[in-house]
Amino acid sequence: MKKLILIALAACATAKPQQPPPAAKPAAAEAPPPQVTPDAPFRETAPPPGKPLEFHAPVPKQLALSNGLPVFLLERHEVPLVTVALALRSGADTEPPGKAGLSAMTLEMLDEGTQTRDATAIARGFEDLAARYGTATDADASTLSVTALAETLPQVVELFADVALHPAFRAADVERVRTERLGGIAQALDDPGSVGAHVLARVIYGEKHPWGYPGEGTVKSVKSITRKDLAGWHAAYFRPSNAALFVVGDAAESDLLPLLEKQFGAWKDAKTRTPPAAMLPKGGERVITLVDKPDAPQSQIWIGEVGVSSSAPDLFAVRVMNNILGGDFDSRLNSNLRTEHAWSYGVFSFYETHREAGPFVAGGGVVSDKTAEAVTEFMRELKRMQTGEISGLELASAKETLVHSIPALFASNEQTAGAYARAWQHGQPADYYARFQAHVEAVTPDEVAKAARDRLHPDRMAIVVVGPAEALEEKLGKLGFGKVEFRDAQGEAKKAVKAAATKK
Repeated sequence: MKKLILIALAACATAKPQQPPPAAKPAAAEAPPPQVTPDAPFRETAPPPGKPLEFHAPVPKQLALSNGLPVFLLERHEVPLVTVALALRSGADTEPPGKAGLSAMTLEMLDEGTQTRDATAIARGFEDLAARYGTATDADASTLSVTALAETLPQVVELFADVALHPAFRAADVERVRTERLGGIAQALDDPGSVGAHVLARVIYGEKHPWGYPGEGTVKSVKSITRKDLAGWHAAYFRPSNAALFVVGDAAESDLLPLLEKQFGAWKDAKTRTPPAAMLPKGGERVITLVDKPDAPQSQIWIGEVGVSSSAPDLFAVRVMNNILGGDFDSRLNSNLRTEHAWSYGVFSFYETHREAGPFVAGGGVVSDKTAEAVTEFMRELKRMQTGEISGLELASAKETLVHSIPALFASNEQTAGAYARAWQHGQPADYYARFQAHVEAVTPDEVAKAARDRLHPDRMAIVVVGPAEALEEKLGKLGFGKVEFRDAQGEAKKAVKAAATKK
């Protein structure tokens, strides 16, 4: 009996418990009706686009001081800030042989000390007045500017005029700035892009033209610049007949002119003879100039020639043409080298315009093992552009990009003053930017085609390559674009030729 009870208990323990019957699913609740607002039909249709914004560049008022110094005033009273810029029509183009970098070093020396203030006093003076001071030089222009609160403008202009007109060029300051500039040159010589640009300029403009050398100068030229050179350049080119003032911001004409007259009205032309400008070189036989950069993963390709001046009658057609060629991300050069072949992060072309013809440049960095092929594609695109064949889409896109680039020049008082200073320095009228869009839109396909035929000369363009010479010399020589010649990073040929011969 006991055994039967144990068996029964074991059976009960191993048996699966009975599951309760599944609960009935609740009836699905009905979805609430969609809420309808009074403007529901309105939201079903996307609003139409608004009218495109139109930018109209302002035209500065043209005034003058008693000594004839032009003053261009653009009043902006929304913010209590004022920018004053003093522009000169002189830059690297005025530098004598062997003195490359003289204009840039002179501008840099201005705030290092005047007849009554040292560098510390000048720096503290601008800082105490919450003013921002700076200088810039290029191929044929120099500019110094200051931005300040409107309420401190009288004190700022007094300090600014002292810095501009009465530099001391003390010996200790000259040596300190010289050391700083030599450090900057050393950095540039280590940058393949800077090397490519500088060597191309030397090949294009030659040994006798100042534009054949870097704007910051060379090691040799900067070491040779003396205090007498600096003072002489300042005396020769800082004169009211070679300058203009640009004022943008919260300044009324009635208050501004007496202030400027007080500080700049007594400024007179010095009795110095201005040397004639250097003559532009004539084109010669095309060569491929190779600058050795051993083991470089990228080569820098720089191709160019003497371009156009800022007064050229076909200037706007040239600009539209260049945008199609290499002035935009969707340009032919970038589409070829970056998008199609993936040899580069980006390539470009541009015309650097000045009162005299600046350079045309096409170039960029490419992977080193595709350097020769990339040079071929550059030349192919240049020759294709030279035919003048363009599409309507290319023309429209190039014009749109040019027009849309102008508003950014007026984003601040400093940018606006700088834009008008550059226009004046390049010999353009005061309404240059106001008429810019009309000039661009008036360019026709035939004018672009003519500009391409007249201004592009691929068969005569200089070609500069900065890269591993050992791997590239033979390949570049087989392209048929000219013989390969060597230069070093400073553009010197003799040392580079000797170094290449030693390696062989």
